[in-house]
Amino acid sequence: MGVPAMPGSSVGRPLPLVGREEEIRSLIRLLDAAERGSPSTVFLAGDGGIGKTRLAEALVDAALRRGWTAPMGRAYPVETGVPYALFSDALLPTLKAVEPSTLAVLSRGGEYELSRLFPSLELRTPVPRSSSHGDAAEIKSRLLWNFSQFLGRLSTRRPLLIVLENLQWADESSLELLHFVARQLQAHRIAILCTYNDAQRGANSALANTERSLVALGVATVMRLGPLSQRDTYTLLADVFAADADAIGEFAATLFDRTRGNPFFIDQMIKSLVDSGRLRREGASWVGWETTDLELPHTIRDALVARLARLSPAARSIADLAAVFGSRVSYAALAAVSQLPDADIVGAIDELRRDRVLVDVDGTEDPHYDFTHPMLQATLYAELGNARARLLHGSIAAALEQLYGAAAPEHADELAVHFSRAASRESAPKAARYLARAGRSALGRYATREAATYLAAALELFDRDVDGELTRAREDLASLVEDLARVRQRNGEYDRATVLWRRALEYARERNDVARAGSIERRLGLTSFWAGQVDDAFAHYASALEAAAQAGDERLSARVRIAQASAYQQLGRAGEALGELGEALRIAERVGDAGMLARIHRALMQLHMFIGHGPEAHAHGERAIDYSKASGERAVTWSAHWGIAVLSGLTGNTPELALHVREAERIAHDLGSPVLSAWTSEVSIEYASGIGDWHSGLALADRTIPVARAVGPRSLLPRLLVWTGLMHLGRGDTERARMLFDESWGLSRAGDSAGRDVDVNTVVPAHIGMAALALATGQRREAIRLGEAGVAIADRSGYIAWAVHRLIPIIIEAALWLQDFERAERYGERLRAHSTRMGHALGMAWATASDALVARLRDHDDARAVALLSAAADQLEAVPFVFDAARIRRNLAQLLVTSGDRDAAARELRRAHDVFARIGAENELNGVRDELRELGARPPSRTIGEGAGALTGRELEIARLVAERKSNKEIGVALRISSRTVSTHLSNVFAKLGVRSRGELTDRVRQDETLRR
Repeated sequence: MGVPAMPGSSVGRPLPLVGREEEIRSLIRLLDAAERGSPSTVFLAGDGGIGKTRLAEALVDAALRRGWTAPMGRAYPVETGVPYALFSDALLPTLKAVEPSTLAVLSRGGEYELSRLFPSLELRTPVPRSSSHGDAAEIKSRLLWNFSQFLGRLSTRRPLLIVLENLQWADESSLELLHFVARQLQAHRIAILCTYNDAQRGANSALANTERSLVALGVATVMRLGPLSQRDTYTLLADVFAADADAIGEFAATLFDRTRGNPFFIDQMIKSLVDSGRLRREGASWVGWETTDLELPHTIRDALVARLARLSPAARSIADLAAVFGSRVSYAALAAVSQLPDADIVGAIDELRRDRVLVDVDGTEDPHYDFTHPMLQATLYAELGNARARLLHGSIAAALEQLYGAAAPEHADELAVHFSRAASRESAPKAARYLARAGRSALGRYATREAATYLAAALELFDRDVDGELTRAREDLASLVEDLARVRQRNGEYDRATVLWRRALEYARERNDVARAGSIERRLGLTSFWAGQVDDAFAHYASALEAAAQAGDERLSARVRIAQASAYQQLGRAGEALGELGEALRIAERVGDAGMLARIHRALMQLHMFIGHGPEAHAHGERAIDYSKASGERAVTWSAHWGIAVLSGLTGNTPELALHVREAERIAHDLGSPVLSAWTSEVSIEYASGIGDWHSGLALADRTIPVARAVGPRSLLPRLLVWTGLMHLGRGDTERARMLFDESWGLSRAGDSAGRDVDVNTVVPAHIGMAALALATGQRREAIRLGEAGVAIADRSGYIAWAVHRLIPIIIEAALWLQDFERAERYGERLRAHSTRMGHALGMAWATASDALVARLRDHDDARAVALLSAAADQLEAVPFVFDAARIRRNLAQLLVTSGDRDAAARELRRAHDVFARIGAENELNGVRDELRELGARPPSRTIGEGAGALTGRELEIARLVAERKSNKEIGVALRISSRTVSTHLSNVFAKLGVRSRGELTDRVRQDETLRR
């Protein structure tokens, strides 16, 4: 506090923590939660000066005593546009202390992404092709994902507490990174403490949204810090001054009244009183407690100004410079700008440290300094006035540019801030250059919001400089406009992107660059389509094709046709999509472009799959794999494997599905792509929801949905929500399912789908979810209405796969409940015809079940119904859709009871019971148990364990025969089923028991007594 600490007191040091015991205990529990792998992110909110930093420091001390690593970072108002500045400030010192070889091990191939987040790490890593090319959302998500995985691996060495202060000034990229990382903390020993000024939270909408989202997801909590009480103020004074209780009582009450219990204000008031001598040491005691005129100046800022005025000229000069730098500042930078002798700089810094204006920053290679409190920096900056602040920004910019020399472009963020704030005509060219460079750097790091800010500021300088130096750089201007247009497009600001693309188009036409104009028209088409302006999109595509023809650029023509085909495909206009892809294919074959051929065959595979041409889809998928391997287009290879896996799931070819999912997962892992992993997981989640592997499916969904929210909120996420909701619905958690289905409905805009072009691949699944919910809750007519609305959309597009897959079976079941046999029979015939054409094993099984139930309920032909129900259950188990098969067996049991075969009925009910118990289908399980009791049979245990309990009866038989060294053909003969059905069951056995080969299965059977019995 400006005077040496006196014996028996803590004057001169930070105030002790008083009245914060409960808050400290709560924060210690944050560390405990992290050690258990529980969600452990806390937002600590309160007014400026309320003590957030002191609490954070206390938590850091506790973490360090436990052996944790505890980096601290702070956001600064000057750096609100610098991408990832908050995380860089926190983690750079820690990461720089790690050996490069260790960093490489921890990042596991993610060095490139780590270097994009922290350029000053100077990691010497090759740029992977997959990291520098491809969809921006894909690359950005890889950056976020690899960083969160890196933190997880870092925490295996020592637990990690990350403290992020002053989030009210945090850049959007840092908040986005925080949001992503906070959702991935489970199972990692990582805790995050975030602080912000509550009064300024509303000014940063990204902070408010981040906090709300993380709290709603249940992975973060908010702790609000209030002022000290009058009793706390009294205790604090007694502790600091070791004073007599009676002497300080009235003074403590007055001090509390003036400061309202704000610890920083208390600290500054005491500091002012001690400095002025009104509170002073006489002998062994402090005197001056009779002082009552403790009028704070009109604002605390005035109190700080009075304190700062007592600094020496050299110290004030260094403090002013540090305030203009804004963030923590190095000794080298202060020396370069101030041009004072080293002795004067060191003396000034010592004075500022002694007066607790500046503090040393630990963990940096060169000396760095920071303000003890943001109010000090803000007060100093405000005292400078606009004119002097601009002058100092200009001086700092020039000095830093000289200090960095040839490396100046690598510091474009920092230089852009100072050159632009200098706001002089002379600095404008450099400001524009560094702003543009900073914008492109931010774009390279996929910090698109910050990139937009930088690039827009650079463009504004160009546009204001009507007759000056900037406007002569026409090529630079055109490039800047295109970069900003690209960023606006990535940010979803389609109207603003369109304005910029039109401006870029004018520049291309001025240069008579026809090919460039055609490429921009293609961009305008993409932007218009994403903005929902379908007619405009196709008009731009037509202009792009015309330009490509005029320029003789066949590759551009093919790229435009692929983009146009994608639009047609999403709109369900399959015929037009096929036509465009056919033209693109002829061009690609003529020019021999393997990469383009791979993308075209991939698109054809997906299109044929949805319109129900299974063999053609499979053939195009295999060609896509071959061409993508030849061209090195690994992302296309992934998508071909993904498509064939989906097709295999639809047609009930489980071994092929497993093979292609494994390949897709391997490629996604090799590419370090969370987006591709998420899309691969969708196949597994949807399949798990169908086959009843709900425990694994829900666990995978919990990991995948957060990624989908970040990278595919309108494409991947709506479907994931439906497949996850179906599992919750099957388990009887209707409200959870309803919430997921409602979100999917809103995201896909399914409610607005009537009479307009829609994204069939999200809207139809949304109808599946809502129709399934209506059926499960007894709203059968509503289930039919929703189901038929979905089928109509699928019919309009020609995408019969979506009609066959779940929708028509829902309509049939609802119709049978209502005894609308004509409707059930009509849809059953349609289901069989489509399924036969597609080779859709599921659809054919459902059609058999439909015939069986019509025979039972309408025709009362019990014998035929029993035979058909048994066949349908066997077919569904072979896929295996065990939940649907078990429901069929329950229906079969009811029919067997009616016909008098109670023993057979009990056997069917026990088989169904095993399935419902294993997958957690509570409603169905309760029904089966009641029916067994009505038969006089004792229901089995409600829980199914490991080993034999994880397998169906048929799967257990096959596992035992494999252990006897029987081939699939021999097992098929013994059980009177086909070799392919044996293979399907065997794949399920491998998955359920966690084995990878027949040899491992044999060992497992011999070791597990429950499997041998």
